[in-house]
Amino acid sequence: MTAAHHALHTGYRGARFLSRVLLRDMSNVFAHGVRTPRMHEQIWVDPRQCETMNVEFDWSNFGELRCGDWDNRSLSLREEPATQEYLVHWNKIGACLAHWTDGISWESTGIYDHMLQLIEAGGRTDGCISIDDITRRYRKLDEIFEEVKRSKKLSTRAELSHVHFREVGGVLFHIDRNLKPVFGLWGCHRYAMAVAAELPLMPAQVGVVHAEVEDTWRDQYSRGARRGTFLTGRRLAADCGIS
Repeated sequence: MTAAHHALHTGYRGARFLSRVLLRDMSNVFAHGVRTPRMHEQIWVDPRQCETMNVEFDWSNFGELRCGDWDNRSLSLREEPATQEYLVHWNKIGACLAHWTDGISWESTGIYDHMLQLIEAGGRTDGCISIDDITRRYRKLDEIFEEVKRSKKLSTRAELSHVHFREVGGVLFHIDRNLKPVFGLWGCHRYAMAVAAELPLMPAQVGVVHAEVEDTWRDQYSRGARRGTFLTGRRLAADCGIS
């Protein structure tokens, strides 16, 4: 593919993406008013308040106001989940916290074996295809975590790159009927960094918001921006492929 064809293809994909976002935003506003969430909208979350996780939704659901008991089906982050779709992410979080808070070596956390199993089952995982890739990746995570711990800051997507849209690619949280954040299991390493570094707030993208709090959720989750708390992490770069 020539450079011109690549540029046209990229532009076409970008235009399709933005058109889907615009349609979702317009649909939400007409249905629920101006306080409805926007797709990939930036929010500010206290990671210490997050106690549950939920993998029911994908990106096409982001920005929805959703009724029902989806939040009651969320699982505790404190207990090992029984299903693989949760366990694969939960293991990453647990390994990071064991390493950064308890000082356990990466190898002893079991994360290397876990990653090798994922690679064997599905091929390239988090940009890794070998044990050398895995060890390099986790050394890089250590470097980034030391910067986060020192600065007490994580970056927004805008601070990571001039080419961005809202908080696309950010850590994902849903918001339940009690205004509690529910981790959407996108951004496991960054979430673990925020917890281990005891950050009071972190930037994230909103996923699904429970319809019972449609009039109040933004008052709480935009508070970081209102207070001028723009958390920056100069070394948490998008091209590191950190998830």
